[in-house]
This record gives sequence, structure tokens and C-alpha cells, in this order.
Amino acid sequence: MELTYQIGYDETISRWNVTAMGKEPFNSPKKSFEAEVNMEESYVQVVYPVREAFLKEERIQKAARYDGPYENLYFPFENNRIDLSTFLHTPHYIYVHAKAGVRAAEEGSYPFDLYTCGGVRVWVNGGEQACYTPYTRNIAGHTRVNLFLKKGLNEIKVYADELAERDVFFYFELRYKGVTPVEGSVEVTEQPEEIKKAEEILKSCYFQQDMYTEGEVRLCYDRTLLDGDTRVYLTSSPCGTGMQLSDIEHSEMTLKKDEDYLVFAETEESSIRLSRISVCLTVGNYVVPRNLFVGIIPKSRIVLEPAAIGERKQQALEFLVKNGEIGFQSVITSLELLKGWNDNAEKGFDLACKKVERHDDCADFSLAPFTLLMTRYRNLLTPEKAERIKAMVLNFRYWIDEPGNDVMWYFSENHAFLFHVSQYLWGCIFGKETFTVSGRTGAEQSEIGKKRVLAWFDNFFAYGYAEWNSATYIPIDLIGFFSLYLNAPDEDIRQKAKRALDFTMQVIGFNSFEGVMNTTYGRIYEETIKTRLQVEPNFVSWVSTGRGYCTYYGNATCLYAISDYEPEDYEMECRPQPGQGVAMENDQGIAGVKINIYRTGEYLTAGVRRFKPFRHGHQQHLMNVVFGKERPAIFYVNHPGERVFSGENRPSYWAGNGTMPWIERYRNLTVMVFAIDPNELVHYIHAYTPVYEYEAYACDGSWFFAKSGDGYLGSWFSNGYEMTAYGANTEKELVSRGLNHAVIVKCGSKEEFGSFEAFQKSLKEMEIEWNGDRSAAFTDSQYGEIRVRDAEEFLVDGTAVSVEPAKGFRFLRTKL
Repeated sequence: MELTYQIGYDETISRWNVTAMGKEPFNSPKKSFEAEVNMEESYVQVVYPVREAFLKEERIQKAARYDGPYENLYFPFENNRIDLSTFLHTPHYIYVHAKAGVRAAEEGSYPFDLYTCGGVRVWVNGGEQACYTPYTRNIAGHTRVNLFLKKGLNEIKVYADELAERDVFFYFELRYKGVTPVEGSVEVTEQPEEIKKAEEILKSCYFQQDMYTEGEVRLCYDRTLLDGDTRVYLTSSPCGTGMQLSDIEHSEMTLKKDEDYLVFAETEESSIRLSRISVCLTVGNYVVPRNLFVGIIPKSRIVLEPAAIGERKQQALEFLVKNGEIGFQSVITSLELLKGWNDNAEKGFDLACKKVERHDDCADFSLAPFTLLMTRYRNLLTPEKAERIKAMVLNFRYWIDEPGNDVMWYFSENHAFLFHVSQYLWGCIFGKETFTVSGRTGAEQSEIGKKRVLAWFDNFFAYGYAEWNSATYIPIDLIGFFSLYLNAPDEDIRQKAKRALDFTMQVIGFNSFEGVMNTTYGRIYEETIKTRLQVEPNFVSWVSTGRGYCTYYGNATCLYAISDYEPEDYEMECRPQPGQGVAMENDQGIAGVKINIYRTGEYLTAGVRRFKPFRHGHQQHLMNVVFGKERPAIFYVNHPGERVFSGENRPSYWAGNGTMPWIERYRNLTVMVFAIDPNELVHYIHAYTPVYEYEAYACDGSWFFAKSGDGYLGSWFSNGYEMTAYGANTEKELVSRGLNHAVIVKCGSKEEFGSFEAFQKSLKEMEIEWNGDRSAAFTDSQYGEIRVRDAEEFLVDGTAVSVEPAKGFRFLRTKL
């Protein structure tokens, strides 16, 4: 049997028979090498010696056309390519075989564009017709291939491979560029209509909310597609920090014909879970998977009673012992609180040691704080544990000037810092021992590490964070700061660590609203935004001020809790008084990223001004709005970087931008101009609108309005928009189609505008002009004429707004 579908111009051969992805550890000679640490937040390509060795082998040239069985059928859903992207902490050779059919009306040459980051060979009807091997690691290459097709059905076979180094974008795509449509075909062993029916059912599935803090966790579906009660299989894989034990959970449930949803879990009875959920139906021997995301965060569990800071630290440890992820934090909290080893501490110790022993990516995150085991907790170590620590420390690779064949990431500010901290502290602890990878003594390692730590601090104090405000990676830097504050033998380094802690607490405080770090970020993931109650800076904030939330992630918090460090309450410095708004701006990173925030008692709106506009993005979250003091709700606009709703690429659908917009900010106003590269995968922008967080909302022409408590939001889209009403993003997304856009986002409050209806009326009375490109103008009831000239100038009431570099945090208190 065959399943057929039409392929028109710019459409993809999307249905394939595939083998399971092959995966083999890749070993290469151990070498040292040179490369610069990335001083910005953007992606940088670093060619490791292991990749050089891989490229020399040219394994793809040895691959024969595959004539064996294909175990799986690939189900594309919204994806346009065969995508097996994944994350592997050590180097692996990965590969896959795939087979598809194309039916042509006439014999001839048919043009396709072939996309991949790795290598691809293509056979048509038994003969090789293409081989493309960019091997550009996570940067897509493409080339035109003309496939000679006979009249009728043609068999296409593909072999694709790549070297996996940490995150790996492993995919290929054959995109048709001909004017005459062709027919796609894939062999199936089950009835095609049954397969399509299963896909349609799964396309209809969605979690009613992305973040649950109470009540039933509901997986909704279109019951009109069901012939009767239907078994569904769910696999839950936790999102994580790379340091934790990731248990995958399996469950079996029923989609009932007379219901619109099933109850996946009861929030109050669940553990704290941020999960990728694979919802699966079976059709004969086929398993049809649909990937969704959901966060389950019982609010009653993450809110603790007010107390003094010393008591809050104790409460933090108690929370983490019961609820924290299993990793080094479970070791620290158990030893500090229980004065011994519970089961999670034993598991966390073994997990962390194995990561260091294997030289896994992110091993440095655990290695630095583990110095406490040989100092603060030495009396709680058995001889076997002490010996294991010593062996793994002496056999570890501390920088790229030491020979190795790992693919640990050294080149972002957080990783570089933790490698240097580890080298400095472990060198001090084992000063007379020989570190086998470098051949140096511990004393020599410590001296080198100290110089590197000091140089890192010099850069940090000069420029701040490269990955500005990153709620994901600030906690990683805090691991290093607290490790030094607690354990550094040199007082000058302890003082620099304290200074860095003070600055970081300022960043967290100035960017938080009602206990949650809600702002623009230099680097994020989907879960950072959708389940923002669980970003660890919220827990750090709670320990500091009593405002915030406990989080499952506590790697920095556990170190904070055992220290004597106590910061000032920096958030109070920028908290507006009644009738006030507070504007804050600061430049961060060597590129001088200009972060602009405006807050009142009812909202916080943030963005980066004119940051690398119209360039391909990475994981930068360039604007964000949170509104409603009592029940803060979120809104933001981005250009999706891939078509998969919850995928692995960077940028992804929700995190980052495919093409970054031009953004300007003025108090409660954000103006965005998009000029999307036609080569991007997605030709629309969208807004994240979780309407379940809104007390009220309205879709009114090109305007979208939302209300939470006394906080208001209005957003105008030059191309109009549609609210997604079906499938994974139901009532969580506004889609505005086209390549060129202008977007206006404005906040307000009852104090400023009176009623929500009056706010809407004020915004709808704006006279808006847009030239279809990079210029726009409109009247604002609070600030007069706002004008953008060719995405170069920004004028407020006739006065150009400056973007000159400046130092420090700058505040301006305004009258509402």
C-alpha cells in the first residue's frame, strides 16, 4: 500500500520510511587547540579537533545504498523536513537511512533544493544522483540538485549523517522548485486513511494551558474525529539544566468519544514538572507521535511563609531536599541539612561524578561546587567517595590548551568562567598532585586558573553579562560566584565574587515584577517563557527579599542558602510610588546591548533597542510585557525560527527570532519593524497570547487588547492577525502573515486611562501610517507623534531619541 500527497512549488518531500537513527561513540586523537571565548550572546562556530578528525574520515563516501528494512514511518506534522535533532553530551557519529517515492507525469529533470547541516547522499531508482556534504554544524547549507525522474513512480533513497557535538541539528530536506506538481508517495503496511485519521486526531490535541498552577491538567482534542473511545500513550520527558537525572515517565489513557479532554494530571497531586509530552496513537505496527509542552507547578508548593533571610535560607534547603532536581544540589542540600547522605544525594553524587568522568558537556557546572565536598563536607565523605572525587578531578580537562577529544562547550561566558573556577579551586585543593591531562601540578593549575578568573572578572565588571538578563544562564554564573565566595583561598577573589553577586542581584531585582524575572533575555528556551514561575532567579529573589517563588531548579540557590551572603533589596530602588512610572536603561555586554525597561505598579514592559536588526537570530528574547499586579499575564512578539511548535532548533518557534526585528522603546510603548529574510522557514510573525492568563481580551481589527486586573495591553499589527483556534497553539497565539511588518505594543493601567474600554478607545483613535517597509508614524495620546524613519531614526513628538553608549543603570521617575 502507499500513502500519497501532492507536492507543489516550494513544498517538501515530507513522508519517508526511515530506519532508527544510528548512534556510535566517535573517538579521535586527543589534541589541544585555540579559539576565542564568545563575548556576545550570538551563536559562534568553533571547529573542534574531533570534527576535523571526522571530516578527514569521509564516512559518508563509504556508505552503500541501503536495501534493508525500514522500521519506522516518519510523521512530519507541521515540519517541512526529516528532523532528528537531539542533544548528546559526548561526540557521536549519527546516521539514518530513508526512502520515499515521487510520481512524475513525464520523464525529465526535476529541480529540488537540498538542505542539511551535515551530509546527504541521494539515490534515485538505484543510481546515485546527488551528494552534498557541507558539515557546517547547526548552520544549514543548501544546494540545487536536479533529479532525473522517469514517468510514473520513482524510488528515492537517502543516507544522512553528522557528528553530534552537544546540541545537533540533524535533518535534511528536499524542497521542490519545479512548476509542474508531482505526487509524493510512501510505502505503508496499514491503511493510509487510518494513518491520516490518527494524524488528524493528534493535530487537534493541545494542553488547555502551557502552565498549570492549580486544578486539572487538561489535554484537549477534537472528539468529532473519534470513531469511539481511543487509547492514547503519553511519554513525559523533563526539560532540564543538563545536570539532573532525567526520568522518562510513561502512561496510557483514553480519549473518550463523549468528552472534549482527558485529565492528564491533578496539579496539586503532581510533582513540579516541566515536560516535553509525546502524545502517541497506534495504527497497526506504527506509533504516531505528537510532541507538546506543558508545565505543572503546584502554586501551593512554591509559595513559602514570610521569614527573615536566615530562616528563608533554611526553608530553601528544606524545599530543595523534598522537591529539587537530582544532581549536585541534592548532594549539597542533604549534607548541609541532614548531615548525611539520603537516596537523592547518592544518586546526585553518582550522576555528577559520571558526567565529570566522561567529560560530558556541562560537567563544569557540577565540578566547581563539588569543591565544597573536599572542604566544608570533608568529614561526611567515605574514603571511597573521596578517592573517586580525587581521581575524576586529576583526570579532568580544564581548558582547551590541554589535550582532549571531548566536545564540552568552553566558549560562552558561563562555561568559560566555571572551567576557570574549577581549575583554580581544585588546583588549590590538590596542590601537590599531578593533573594528568595537562601534566601540571595542582599549584600550577591553581595559578593559571586564578589568572583566568581575574581576567574574566575584569571583563565582567567592564561590560556586564554578554547573555544579558538570561534567566537560564545567570544561575550558572551564580554557581561560580558562590563557589568562589564560599571556597576561594584568596580574599581578593572572594571580594570580586561578592561584587559580582551584588551586580547580579541588581540585574535580577531591576528585571523582576511581582517576584518573577519577566524581561528581555539574551538567551532563553521555550520553557523559560512559558513556565516563567520556574526560572531560578525567582528562587534567588525569594531568598534575598521574600518576594519570588521556589523552583525545582536550585543549583545556585542551594549554594546561596549555605552562605552568609546577604544583598540589599535592589528591587525597591526601582519600585514606582503611586502615580509614578520608572524607566530604567543599561548597556550590557561588549556589544553594548541597550536594555530598556519601564514599570508601573501594574505592568513591566521591556525590550532591547535597535539590536542587530534584520539579521538571523539565535535565542535572544528581544521584547516582553507582563501586566496585572495581582495576576501577572504575559505577551510578546517574535518571528519563529522553525516550523515545529516545540522543536530543538535555536532559534525555535517560541524562543528567539528567525530574523530579528528593529525595536525601539519609549516608556510604555514598544515599536517593532520586521523585514523577514525570504529564506527563513516561517513567513509570518506571531504573538504569545495565553488567554487563560487574561481576565478579558478583545480582537478588534488590527488591534488586540488584553486585561489582567488593572493592567492593560494593546497591540497593533500592520498586516492584521488571526488567533489560532485549532491544534497545539489554540488560544495561545496570534499569527500575522507576511515578510514585512510594523507592530505597536502599548501598556496602560486603570490609573492612567480609567476603564479598559477607555484604554481601547484611546488606542483605536491613533492615526497610524506605515509605508509597507521600514517607516511608520502614529499619534499617541500620552506622547504625541511617534515616528520611525527607515528603521534608522526614532522621534517622539519631533525629538530624536538617542542611542549613545552609556554606563551603569540609569533611572528616570515619571508622573503617570
